[in-house]
Amino acid sequence: MTKVKILDSTPDEVLELTKVQSDDRCILTLYFPGDRDALEKAKCKLSELPDALLGQEGLTEDEQQHLDQSSQLWKTAVEETPLTSAVGWVAVISWVTEEVWLMKLPAAVEPAAYLDNSPFLFPAGRLLDDLESYAVVYADHTRATIYLAALGSIQEEGRLRGDIKNHVRKGGWSQQRYERRRDKEIHHYCVDIITKLRELMENESIRRIALAGDRQLLRELENRMHAEMQKQVVCRMPMEGKKDPRDVFHETLAAAAEEEQREEVWLHNAIVNEHARGGKAVVGPQDTLAALHERRVRWLLVGDLEGVGFYRCGGCGDAGLGAAGTCPKCGEETYSQSAANEFLDLAFAGRSRVEFATGDLGDVQGVAALLRW
Repeated sequence: MTKVKILDSTPDEVLELTKVQSDDRCILTLYFPGDRDALEKAKCKLSELPDALLGQEGLTEDEQQHLDQSSQLWKTAVEETPLTSAVGWVAVISWVTEEVWLMKLPAAVEPAAYLDNSPFLFPAGRLLDDLESYAVVYADHTRATIYLAALGSIQEEGRLRGDIKNHVRKGGWSQQRYERRRDKEIHHYCVDIITKLRELMENESIRRIALAGDRQLLRELENRMHAEMQKQVVCRMPMEGKKDPRDVFHETLAAAAEEEQREEVWLHNAIVNEHARGGKAVVGPQDTLAALHERRVRWLLVGDLEGVGFYRCGGCGDAGLGAAGTCPKCGEETYSQSAANEFLDLAFAGRSRVEFATGDLGDVQGVAALLRW
């Protein structure tokens, strides 16, 4: 019986997918857009995607059998599983265990298929990193709405009423009592917002916050956050009047993307400086691969690694840097794999944090890392 599981789009779930392994090239990975019209333009039916994309790839006899079995399992999964709305998807199919995993992606993707001994998750990991989920607080003195910006859209996660009155202009004891009451109301209002925000961040493993709305209230809100939460605020955007959630999403998205880019630049510089002084850092494929095998990597910075060869032997399972050819251990023929994807698998297995580079990594030969020890 086919087991179909739709996973949350989180690093922990990506980690679970990296554990899907085999000695043979029998694991099928599919990428496809959520918009069925896009598939039709590509002249592909979703159920026939594996054969349409891999049918002419010149597979070996064993690989063709694995593809045939995977394709049949995928057709059954598509027929039995209604897919909810999404801009993009990645699917992993293991016909040996009769399991199919599906995960939503935060951006549209072109149809693509890969057959290997493990899932090809580098494109998915990069999208989830570049378009990382974040929390949005949109608030003024009358109401506050907390949104989750994820998977290319924004959804409401909580709403609170403020009903904070304006300042009283008259003087005297009456005004002072009113101001004290107003300050107390603002305090409780902000504390309630922070409590809801903390729950969302813990449940969704969110690291970034965007604040939007009334300038004065946002200042009051941020002042009441603990120091660690204040560090997670990546933008403060004054907005007057009621805004459509889609407008809030688009205006805060750029700020979140800029923070992602700043983090990449910081990590790159930190690795280069640490390595230059002989500290806990490695650069280049060979040293980084060795550190990953030893589970010493704390934070991996990885690019596409185009031009970096990586081989695996289907006979003895030996794998390493270099072009495919004859296995140095058993003499059987090896096959090529994505070096970047192998580095990603090892990083997740070692519980390393991963940053996907968008800039040039020529000075570190395409990959580098900060080390635990």
